[in-house]
Amino acid sequence: MGERFHGVQALRFAAATAVVAAHAVDLAGTRLGLATAFGAGPLADFGAVGVDVFFVVSGFVIATTTRGQAGVGAAGAFLWRRFRRVAPIYWLLSLPILIGMARGGTLAPDVAAATFLFWPFSGLEMTFPALGPGWTLCFEMLFYGAFGLAMAGGRRVGWKLAGVYGLLLIAGFFAAAPVLRFWGAPIVLEFLLGVAIARVWRMAPRLLGPIAVGLALAGFGLGLVFGYGRIDGVEALNDPATGMARVLIWGLPAALLVFGVVRMERTDVAPGPLARAAAFMGDASYSIYLTHVLVIRALGRAFESGMVALSGDAVVVLTIAASLVAGVVVHLWVERPLLRLMASPRPRALLHSPSS
Repeated sequence: MGERFHGVQALRFAAATAVVAAHAVDLAGTRLGLATAFGAGPLADFGAVGVDVFFVVSGFVIATTTRGQAGVGAAGAFLWRRFRRVAPIYWLLSLPILIGMARGGTLAPDVAAATFLFWPFSGLEMTFPALGPGWTLCFEMLFYGAFGLAMAGGRRVGWKLAGVYGLLLIAGFFAAAPVLRFWGAPIVLEFLLGVAIARVWRMAPRLLGPIAVGLALAGFGLGLVFGYGRIDGVEALNDPATGMARVLIWGLPAALLVFGVVRMERTDVAPGPLARAAAFMGDASYSIYLTHVLVIRALGRAFESGMVALSGDAVVVLTIAASLVAGVVVHLWVERPLLRLMASPRPRALLHSPSS
């Protein structure tokens, strides 16, 4: 993709920061019992919406960067790029928790399957990987796998994905089975919304950009005013009806937000300092997202031990700041070198794509 969508990069950074903020509030309020300005209302867990933004962005980016590509060779190259981008750093950062679980005798087979195989449904309820945020990567890898298979089968990738997924989604409402809880999860719709945005955004009038952003903010605002039920928790992954509610309440506004930001993007204008900073932080967002759990675990122990005494709001601010700094450090000193290491040599069977 020759275009650089700085607005999308900013969204990635904002989404990662929102998730970090939600977990920071949880650390201060639930774990440490400290009062925060966020309180216990809808705002406390609203940062979880960052995941929905991530999923829509992922669908948009994947569909945009693979536009015009098809065939087995292109699919293989695509899957290899996605694997090396997602899995190695995730497994590496999971190691401290995996080692601790193994030593404590709590590393169960279903947790290992969710962590290493990206398969989170060994039963009818979701099993979280050792590194908690890895549950989203299970759905990311599911989407990548399905997208790669559709690419291997030729053109019209989006229509193939929508058709097969539609059948799985409907089946999941009538039959309780682990494979349908995963493959037919309503939250997968958010990836497809991103794919649809990649297909139509260029044809839409530019005026629709700010309108879509306004509607997105209004949708999110309604959820904050009237509440959003239990869509922010694991029930949205275990129960199809709750999962569909999450797509409607958070997924659709997230799609409108992504569409609006993309449509307002001026890719023909040289980016300024803020846009370049947003692009960098967007690149670092994956490391921020993965690393913040380790930061919160470390800070939680320090706060509980009495080494540091802070107010609830100070805990939230410090946790967010420390998570962002740690994520940037990991991005620069771990993620980037690891990507360079895995960029060459690539498997010979995957070298047939012109996009490699």
